[in-house]
Amino acid sequence: MHTTFRTANVMALMLCVATICACGGKSKKNKSDDSTGRKTTAPVPGNTGAATTNPARPAGGTGTQPQTNPPVSACSTNYEIAGTANPFLAGAVEGTTLDYGRAPMDVAPLNAPVSVQADDIKCFDAGRRLYFEVAGTIAYDDQPEVFSDADGQPGQVTSHTLGSVNGLSNITAPINSLVGVFLDDTPMASRSAAPAPLDFSTVEARNFQTLSPQIGQIFFIGDGKDANGILQSFVVPAGTTRLYLAIMDQYEWSNNQGQLSGNIQWVKP
Repeated sequence: MHTTFRTANVMALMLCVATICACGGKSKKNKSDDSTGRKTTAPVPGNTGAATTNPARPAGGTGTQPQTNPPVSACSTNYEIAGTANPFLAGAVEGTTLDYGRAPMDVAPLNAPVSVQADDIKCFDAGRRLYFEVAGTIAYDDQPEVFSDADGQPGQVTSHTLGSVNGLSNITAPINSLVGVFLDDTPMASRSAAPAPLDFSTVEARNFQTLSPQIGQIFFIGDGKDANGILQSFVVPAGTTRLYLAIMDQYEWSNNQGQLSGNIQWVKP
């Protein structure tokens, strides 16, 4: 009887130890599974983040982006760009219209883009790098759900219905986005053929470091920053005397809403 009782105690003790070990192992495994399944959020790169190396689209330009933002300062007063600003009326004389087959037609100066005046004439020197400060929201019609910032609606990339007009190139870019165009003193009626259109239909195309548009070549600006928050630079083409800023749409800018604001910036020489 004594031997049997001792044997039973030993067996019970071994069973208990095995049970504890099994319970402990299961608990550790669950904790491990929970920690590996949890998502972690890495810090978003700021102005000291690594610069993107994506090139600009054809007919644009490339350059080396610094690791941090350059020491820029304003080169213009603050501007305001209404959602009704049509880039294809840049430099148009009063009464110039664009007919999209519906009323009212877009007409200058009501739907003309904003002419940005530099505080210092050197700001438009050939080869100068400009930067943009941008804020605000835009909608391409009277529906509040289509408002977006200056980068536009990435899921709605579009081109101008009428193509290249008034000596200005067509462009492919997200609707609602901020766009610009450099012009010289040539009157609209005397402009030569429009330059080749630029294509900003992909995220990579819009994530350029430096862009070198031609005179009359409409280009994407967006919020003026790359994916890491680094300022993008825009090289002033030779002959520039004017810079116009407008909103990207397909047709009929007249029913758009909202506005953008900001200024052009430079590294003062």
